[in-house]
Amino acid sequence: MKKNMTIGEMWHYMVFQTKGYRRLQAAIVLGALTAAAVPYLNSVFYARILDFLLLSRYDAAVHAVIWMTISLLVLNLAAKGCERMVYHYCEPCEYEVKKRTAKKAFSMEYECVDRMETLTAFRRVRAGEQGMGGVQRQLEEIWHFFKELAGIVFAVGFVLFLFFRTDRTGESTAVSVFLPVLMLCAIGTVLALSSYFAKKDGKFKVETELKNEYNNTLGAYLLTLVNREENVKDIRLFGLKDYLYRKCLILQEGIGRMYTIEGCYSGRCQMAPAFATQMLAAFTYIYIAAKALSGSITIGEVTMYAGAVITMTAGVRELLNRYQSINYMNEYLDTYEEFITRPNMHYDGTLPIEKRDDNEYLLEFSHVTFRYPGTGQDILKNVSLTFHIGEKLALVGVNGAGKTTLIKLLCRLYEPTEGEIKLNGINIEKYDYEEYVQIFSVVFQDFKLYDFPLEENVACGMQVDDVKLWKVLGQTGLRECVEKMPDKQKTLLGHENGAGVLLSGGEAQKLAIARALYKDAPFIILDEPTAALDPFAEAEVYENFHTLTGNRTAVYISHRMSSCKFCDRIVVLEDGKILEEGNHDGLLAKKGRYYELYHAQEKYYSTAH
Repeated sequence: MKKNMTIGEMWHYMVFQTKGYRRLQAAIVLGALTAAAVPYLNSVFYARILDFLLLSRYDAAVHAVIWMTISLLVLNLAAKGCERMVYHYCEPCEYEVKKRTAKKAFSMEYECVDRMETLTAFRRVRAGEQGMGGVQRQLEEIWHFFKELAGIVFAVGFVLFLFFRTDRTGESTAVSVFLPVLMLCAIGTVLALSSYFAKKDGKFKVETELKNEYNNTLGAYLLTLVNREENVKDIRLFGLKDYLYRKCLILQEGIGRMYTIEGCYSGRCQMAPAFATQMLAAFTYIYIAAKALSGSITIGEVTMYAGAVITMTAGVRELLNRYQSINYMNEYLDTYEEFITRPNMHYDGTLPIEKRDDNEYLLEFSHVTFRYPGTGQDILKNVSLTFHIGEKLALVGVNGAGKTTLIKLLCRLYEPTEGEIKLNGINIEKYDYEEYVQIFSVVFQDFKLYDFPLEENVACGMQVDDVKLWKVLGQTGLRECVEKMPDKQKTLLGHENGAGVLLSGGEAQKLAIARALYKDAPFIILDEPTAALDPFAEAEVYENFHTLTGNRTAVYISHRMSSCKFCDRIVVLEDGKILEEGNHDGLLAKKGRYYELYHAQEKYYSTAH
């Protein structure tokens, strides 16, 4: 666990999280001071008014009431205004943090985002947020902490003033010396007990919340699981309703028991400080009464000073509770700050990509070896491969051969462990990353469509070229389907953002191909692009493969050997190495690995192939 935050660190945390909302910082300071001052100013005026009434100074009492009303009105308005400003800005601050996190995630290396420790850290952040709240809750806790701190400062001032309010002629030695010493000892005892038990309570609460992180994660997952329409069929056909209901019930009971135990423990921890506080209150009234009888303070000031002492001790307990909450939330929310401020390791190239109308971008792997970070196994081993301009290249091989990994390296999602990748003879790391990725259109196996309008899914943005859109929809066989949709190309996909349309697996895959074609990049990569298509649609894609890709360089990854007949060159990968390469007929004639793979699948080919 990280060390506890200091007051200075809380302030710096707030400044960091509220970049762009400078007024919030002033609101927290001013709001804390005014909110804390209200009860004490109230006590001062009450004391003055009571003293005036006892002395029959009614005019002075009326003036005091007027000034009290005006002063408290101003302070309360300022406190409430600052409070509303805090709450108003805290929520956007959370969104601002999420935006900075997303911006960082888009700019950092994919290999960092994909690491298990990064994924685990953000899973824990999400779980912690579900249990204790996010950045918004943390800022609100800091706001309340500063309010309690300001209140304690005011209270300490009142107590010190009380001790120095003496009338040597009327006070006995007990009142002037012994009682203040005993009073200080009593206050110290209450503060020590409050601090001790608040730390124990806070530690137990943190431990409870840490144990509950798994429950929060599981609860969120179960809620998503039972509310997603794609899960309905399995839940019904496999009779999962009772199973999932039982899991939810067990989870609820477990959480209930956990918080019941935490509540009982918290109650026991508060017993001793609460009892000590009540005893202190009694002792305080005795001491203040003695001061009043000796003439050191007025009758009106009795309630003022008594309230200040009690408020101080109660405020310390509340302050310590807030402090524990802040430190617990900081334990996992600090992941955001660490992530946002983490320096990038790569993607620091500055060379622009030459804009070429002829699409002549020559890419080549030169003795590339790659292993995933944190592992010792080479996925690619000394691979040298040239992607010829305008060529239709197929990468084939069994699962785990390294096909998709090779494409991820080509797209700079990862960096080679050894060797280099060149574009027109220059190492791709020297190119500006944003410009480099613009030369690729990729359809991965795990492509994603978004619950936005169909046209925005294809265009990857809100600016849509209708002519281009309908062209690629026609090329992929989706034109007729889209024309029948309720709002045609503007039809919403999915149900997350409204009553949209759910595409079939084949339609979704065609739309992903249409998106790749719409980008019109000089280098197109299709990773198992027909896996969800029926045999006729698949045959149509194969037959139109050259038409779809045009004069662009195309890489086609497939487990189906029959699809490779349409490619100019076939590269067979096995165990991270290039085993064979050539065209379909030539590789069959060699009767090597490609020949074995082809004939192993031959009996499953349809006549459409």
